[in-house]
Amino acid sequence: MSEAKKDVIGRYGFGSLLLFDKCFVPNKFSKWLGSLVESKSGDLIVHGKVISLTAKSVNLVLGIPVGGTPFPSNYAAIRAIVLSKIGKTSLPQVSFFAEKLADDDLTDEVVLIYFLVVDLHCFLCPNSNLVPSPRYLGVFEDLEHISSFNWSGFVLRWLLDGVKSFNKGKKDAEKSFGTLGGCMFYLVVSYV
Repeated sequence: MSEAKKDVIGRYGFGSLLLFDKCFVPNKFSKWLGSLVESKSGDLIVHGKVISLTAKSVNLVLGIPVGGTPFPSNYAAIRAIVLSKIGKTSLPQVSFFAEKLADDDLTDEVVLIYFLVVDLHCFLCPNSNLVPSPRYLGVFEDLEHISSFNWSGFVLRWLLDGVKSFNKGKKDAEKSFGTLGGCMFYLVVSYV
């Protein structure tokens, strides 16, 4: 990514996300950690030691905004706005956003959208789908105030929902449990 594009991302308040390069967490280790998260309290409990998973700790680990406005829940309406900004009629796979980020003739707004969609899908709020989740598209309606949203709280909630779903699937012998959604890097750093 060019320095000009990195500057755009930094100006909007997300420069810390550029520091994470190849944050691989082994699948087996992620699943083990996920199994140690208590779904009601949202705490990571290891050998009786309680590690609280909080929005503030997400902020400390990832450097993304904490507090502020919750992510919009009317993401279906805003989905159309995002699609118009990227010139599409349906939400493409995340690979589209990653490939288009390399283009030279992008506006600052589009650079930010492409970067954050890829980062949300692959790092902050991953899941098993190839298409980005519309649940986080609402923040792109007002890009001038995008850093005023509670990014840390959203990433934490996504992780806790993913862990809860994963652990519920493990307990149900008739269902196969699938992927563990959420920012595993944050979970590992909290553990370490």
